[in-house]
Amino acid sequence: MHSALQQQAWRFLDTSRASGYENMAIDEAIYISCQQGTSPPTLRLYGWQPPAVSLGYFQKAEAAVDLQACRRLGIDVVRRLTGGRAVVHNRELTYAVIAPEYASPFSPRVLETYMTIGACLMKALKSLGLNVQWVGARDKHRSAPSVKNDTASCFSAPSWFEITVDGKKICGSAQKRGNGVFLQHGSILIEHDPELLAAVLISRKSKEAFVKEIADSTTSINHHLGYKVDVSELQERVLTGFEDTLGITFSRGSLTESETKLKDRLRREKYQSTAWNLSREVPFTKAFTNSSCRLPVKEVRYVSRRS
Repeated sequence: MHSALQQQAWRFLDTSRASGYENMAIDEAIYISCQQGTSPPTLRLYGWQPPAVSLGYFQKAEAAVDLQACRRLGIDVVRRLTGGRAVVHNRELTYAVIAPEYASPFSPRVLETYMTIGACLMKALKSLGLNVQWVGARDKHRSAPSVKNDTASCFSAPSWFEITVDGKKICGSAQKRGNGVFLQHGSILIEHDPELLAAVLISRKSKEAFVKEIADSTTSINHHLGYKVDVSELQERVLTGFEDTLGITFSRGSLTESETKLKDRLRREKYQSTAWNLSREVPFTKAFTNSSCRLPVKEVRYVSRRS
């Protein structure tokens, strides 16, 4: 299967803005279809409407997010397929790369794949004139050691080899692998609102201290450009960054009929389910074993660079 998928042309999807439930269902539908050998390697760009909090796969909802505040503010809560900490998705461009582990030019090694995608994103951001840099291991260890335990937010501190501008995190990503395929998705912040994050995410710190922590550790494209970047322009720069860095050409496409059917079922039976979003419970085998779009039952490895 690896050799056949390696030869497939890469597909580019612009799925515009959608709910958190729809977005996570699309990512997983492509991931499963790629595992089954029915979907090509894919770069997908998308946004969120309404805003949403995505929980990391292993996070406890009650310890990470203020559900009452989310309901009051009209913010959805959805659990991701990937690990890491919570992300408030609002004014951002989100990317997803789904491909076989051996699809050229990627490597079966987690960190190498992460850095390859990071190089594509850095090229895109540099083309806007931003002074982007990697976070090295030494830089990571200089950050406050208690941040991870004190807050549920992905953007409270950069992790190793994440992308920063002037020392502040501008992009957060997470990765999952299984059955020879990887999924990496992440948020590129166009604007950010520390007050909103502090209102909906839980921290052991006071609200004022939490807001300051987010403001000190996170930045956005518009903040550094001094004007509002056009989302369509940013999408084209990200696409070009991937094409130039990877040396491949993407074919613009859309979800296949089978991906759409699987996406709809995942959204309905999993991602709109309180049991999944709040407790990570879903009847995978019962719900999907007899379906033509069967979900892999085998447990897979979760890898997070969001933390």
